[in-house]
Amino acid sequence: MDLLDSFLISKGDGRAFVVQAGQRLRLTQPEGPQVIDFDAFNLDNPREHLGSSVTRRREKIHITAGNTLWTCPPWEREMMDIVADTVRHTTVPSGAITHDIFSGRCSRASRIVRYGDDSPGCQEILAKAIEPFGLTEDYVHDPFNIFMRTGVHPDGIVFWDLPNDVAPGDYIELAPRMPCIVAISACPGRSSGEGSRPVGVEIYDPA
Repeated sequence: MDLLDSFLISKGDGRAFVVQAGQRLRLTQPEGPQVIDFDAFNLDNPREHLGSSVTRRREKIHITAGNTLWTCPPWEREMMDIVADTVRHTTVPSGAITHDIFSGRCSRASRIVRYGDDSPGCQEILAKAIEPFGLTEDYVHDPFNIFMRTGVHPDGIVFWDLPNDVAPGDYIELAPRMPCIVAISACPGRSSGEGSRPVGVEIYDPA
């Protein structure tokens, strides 16, 4: 594949960019675990965006290579295919698995409650990232949580396990079926573990 573009996103930062149908989007872990909150929009009609509930219903709550991301109602169309995933997905007693489509995004309000930290969460980071495309904060939607290890207790409570099972050099690769605006937040939360590591973004032309 021909590499068209590549860049790093620091922890606590975000960026939005365009990926065309037929290209490949590879999200990498250059130095080890760093959770990504991933939003995506139809470039031609951003109201059609990644639909987490549709994807859960048609696929499953933890998705990997071989699964598809679907758009929200009323469209409910195939948006992107996950074509590669190098994470080991090791088994743990709690049953937590990496990459989920059911957890919400963090926000300034939730970080105040959880950590006593009045700082931007993924809601605010994603809102800032999509501004150059003329999209406002209400376009931010529930994400695909990439490289985040999560599970559900028998009582229905959602949890996230550490340590993460992501290793330096791991990546997940997606193949868009439509031209997309992709917005990424390198989550500032504690689910990535200690330290501050970047996220790598690579866009390829398979031809």
